[in-house]
Amino acid sequence: MARIEFGCQIPAWHWRWDVSELRDWAQGAEAQGADFISMADHVTYQYETRERPITGPYRDDVQQHEVMTTLAWLAGQTSRAALQPNVLVLTQREPVLVAKQAAEIDVLSGGRLRLGLGIGWQEGEYESLGVPFRRRGARMDEAIEVMRACWTMEPINFEGEWTTIREMSMLPKPVTPGGPPLLFGGLSEPAVARAARAGEGWIAPVQSDARALAEVADRLRAALAENGRDADGFALQWLPPMEEDLERTREVLQAAKDAGFTRLGVGMPNYEREGQIAVDQYLRQVEAVKREVWPELR
Repeated sequence: MARIEFGCQIPAWHWRWDVSELRDWAQGAEAQGADFISMADHVTYQYETRERPITGPYRDDVQQHEVMTTLAWLAGQTSRAALQPNVLVLTQREPVLVAKQAAEIDVLSGGRLRLGLGIGWQEGEYESLGVPFRRRGARMDEAIEVMRACWTMEPINFEGEWTTIREMSMLPKPVTPGGPPLLFGGLSEPAVARAARAGEGWIAPVQSDARALAEVADRLRAALAENGRDADGFALQWLPPMEEDLERTREVLQAAKDAGFTRLGVGMPNYEREGQIAVDQYLRQVEAVKREVWPELR
């Protein structure tokens, strides 16, 4: 049976922690045994207008550190934990540049990058970056091929609908053979099919229901079988929001483990809150989960 990994979500989104606080949190989480730390991604957020109503926490002046540069910095602040976007909206970025950034983080971290990817949902964000919103699924499929070509070919040659590379070089290559492992988010049928076809794992949305995730896990296992792939080597990951109720946390994580999830842990507490808690308080909550809940899951 696959080893169960413990992970935490980097508080680099919603909260206005300074650089020293982010460093202290990352080093503290690693010291408590975190196997991986993940980070949310957005470049811009929409303000609500009469023509564009918005619901939920993704709105207005959300504090959001840029994920790839933050992970590159964290590579030098940590030594063991895997680093992961959760998830990077690949299709609103230029894929050759993302391949270069990912290779660099992989080198700087000694092979600790896991590249979580998604196609996003915020049309205004695409518009602000000058990227078409439609056909982003097809763009994603090509971008995956582009990045893997950049990580494995020298010289690089690629001919696609949106990207053409002719006799170009990209060095250094990632230290991880073939490039960082790719994990995909998304609940749609195309997203599940893409993860089963091209990924090393799938990442559940933070705000999910454990019972619903069991159904997605079944869909993924069926899709993996259709692609002739072994489900035992495919990671299922979920970091539900941290709660003070450890019994509730135990129930949620146990249900996810029973559904086949092998990378579990805690996301940021108070998901929709703009307020903050101190670094030491956050780490005490992580430590409580690791001490009181985790031994039963392992």
